[in-house]
Amino acid sequence: MKDLEEQCVCVKFCLKLGKTFTETFQMLQQACGEDCLSRTQCYGWYQRFKSGRTSIEDDPKSGRASSSTGDDHIEKVRSVIPKNRRLTIREVSEEVGICKSSCHTILTRKTEAASCCRKICAASADRGTKTEPPLSQSGAIRSFEY
Repeated sequence: MKDLEEQCVCVKFCLKLGKTFTETFQMLQQACGEDCLSRTQCYGWYQRFKSGRTSIEDDPKSGRASSSTGDDHIEKVRSVIPKNRRLTIREVSEEVGICKSSCHTILTRKTEAASCCRKICAASADRGTKTEPPLSQSGAIRSFEY
């Protein structure tokens, strides 16, 4: 992060000296070597400073941070599942108080059940268990075997 801020300051300094973007980028490459900003990033900062921006801080990102897949919700989902393993994702999400997509993410990626499911799928693939062939983009079944 520090390198980014230092390079932004350098871009701002070069602009104030009246350097063109090409001159600025060449100087930055010479000074920073492999750790230099990409040409696109450098150009973006150059244009921001040229249009009057004074801060070197990044703009805040839009949207809100995901908090539904945090550790507290993962623990709640883990505690609900052993009580009744036949619950649907919708029922688990309602009980825990999170949206269905977050509940699905927790169940498929962030719990032991997800790793167990991956192991079972891998084992069945190793045994040569055939599964239904996927549909192609046109909707026709592909003809090759797995």
